[in-house]
Amino acid sequence: MPKQKTYALGIDLGGTKTLAAVVDVHTGEVLASARKRTRAERGADFVSQRTIELATAAIQSANLDASDNLVAIGVGAAGMIDRQNGVIIDAPNLGVRNMQLGQILQKQFNVPVAVGNDVEVAARGEFFYGSGRGYSNFICVFVGTGIGSGIVQEGHLYTGSTGTAGEIGHMVIQAGGRICGCGARGCLEAYASRTAITRAIMAEIHHGRQSVLASDAQRQLKQGETIIRSGILADAIRQKDELTIEVVEEAANYLGIALGSIMNVYNPESIILGGGVIEAIDLLFDTAEHRARTAALATPARRTPIHKAKLGDFSGVVGAACMGAMATGIQLDGDAQDNGKQKK
Repeated sequence: MPKQKTYALGIDLGGTKTLAAVVDVHTGEVLASARKRTRAERGADFVSQRTIELATAAIQSANLDASDNLVAIGVGAAGMIDRQNGVIIDAPNLGVRNMQLGQILQKQFNVPVAVGNDVEVAARGEFFYGSGRGYSNFICVFVGTGIGSGIVQEGHLYTGSTGTAGEIGHMVIQAGGRICGCGARGCLEAYASRTAITRAIMAEIHHGRQSVLASDAQRQLKQGETIIRSGILADAIRQKDELTIEVVEEAANYLGIALGSIMNVYNPESIILGGGVIEAIDLLFDTAEHRARTAALATPARRTPIHKAKLGDFSGVVGAACMGAMATGIQLDGDAQDNGKQKK
């Protein structure tokens, strides 16, 4: 007998875009969704209101009523999270600190709310319904406005003693290097995120380098965009734009070095790469994978598969919805089918 549908709302609150979706947590099916640019530069109040707006739009599009048909809301937000109290403690790419997001959403929709880190919940989505099925120990790395990762250990998310495990974007790969949004120097995020790629390209154009991106990118940035869209970067690569290819390959090599270090230190069963820039640009994924295998020790380099996130843009919202449902005591059986058994 098919399991009764159980719906939760998942929200992926990122530095560039916010996506909300109603999800059947027993199948991972997305019933309806809504998305808009986050516009973090407009402040915390705007971000919270935009989140409410998109949540409402997704619920209405699914023809549901929040208090009657949704069991919970789950949110994955970019930054450091107080999971117990549903607070975004510090999110440099969102420009917010100590945002009581769980409380705000619970008051608005009158259902339980769970809040976690955005890549952590994306890892949960991939674990139940994506490329993580069949693995009990893996790392999920997402490249977007910033870079983050989620760690699945023995079938459970590992968050560390202070709840900040997985901050691969702040692994120092160049001592004394570029300034990062966190305030430190030389972080991976300052070299391999879409923000870093944008800054490197625009700096070269400013100094006279020729590029097919010169007019489009400058127009986009003048319109209030803070980073070049992944699709525009992919188009430039298809046109064999020398500058774009050079910068993307450099970013991918830095990412690959970090992934090779993960293989050596953590020795996961697999690594999953996701995020808009990974999805759109094969050159980034392929170069990072090759560099990771040259940077890692021989045995893990040979035996660690590197996959793209299967759920794509919906990894975060599916994982967030699952997190919200599980926080209410609902048991999900996606892992009972084949998770915890290592793929051959």
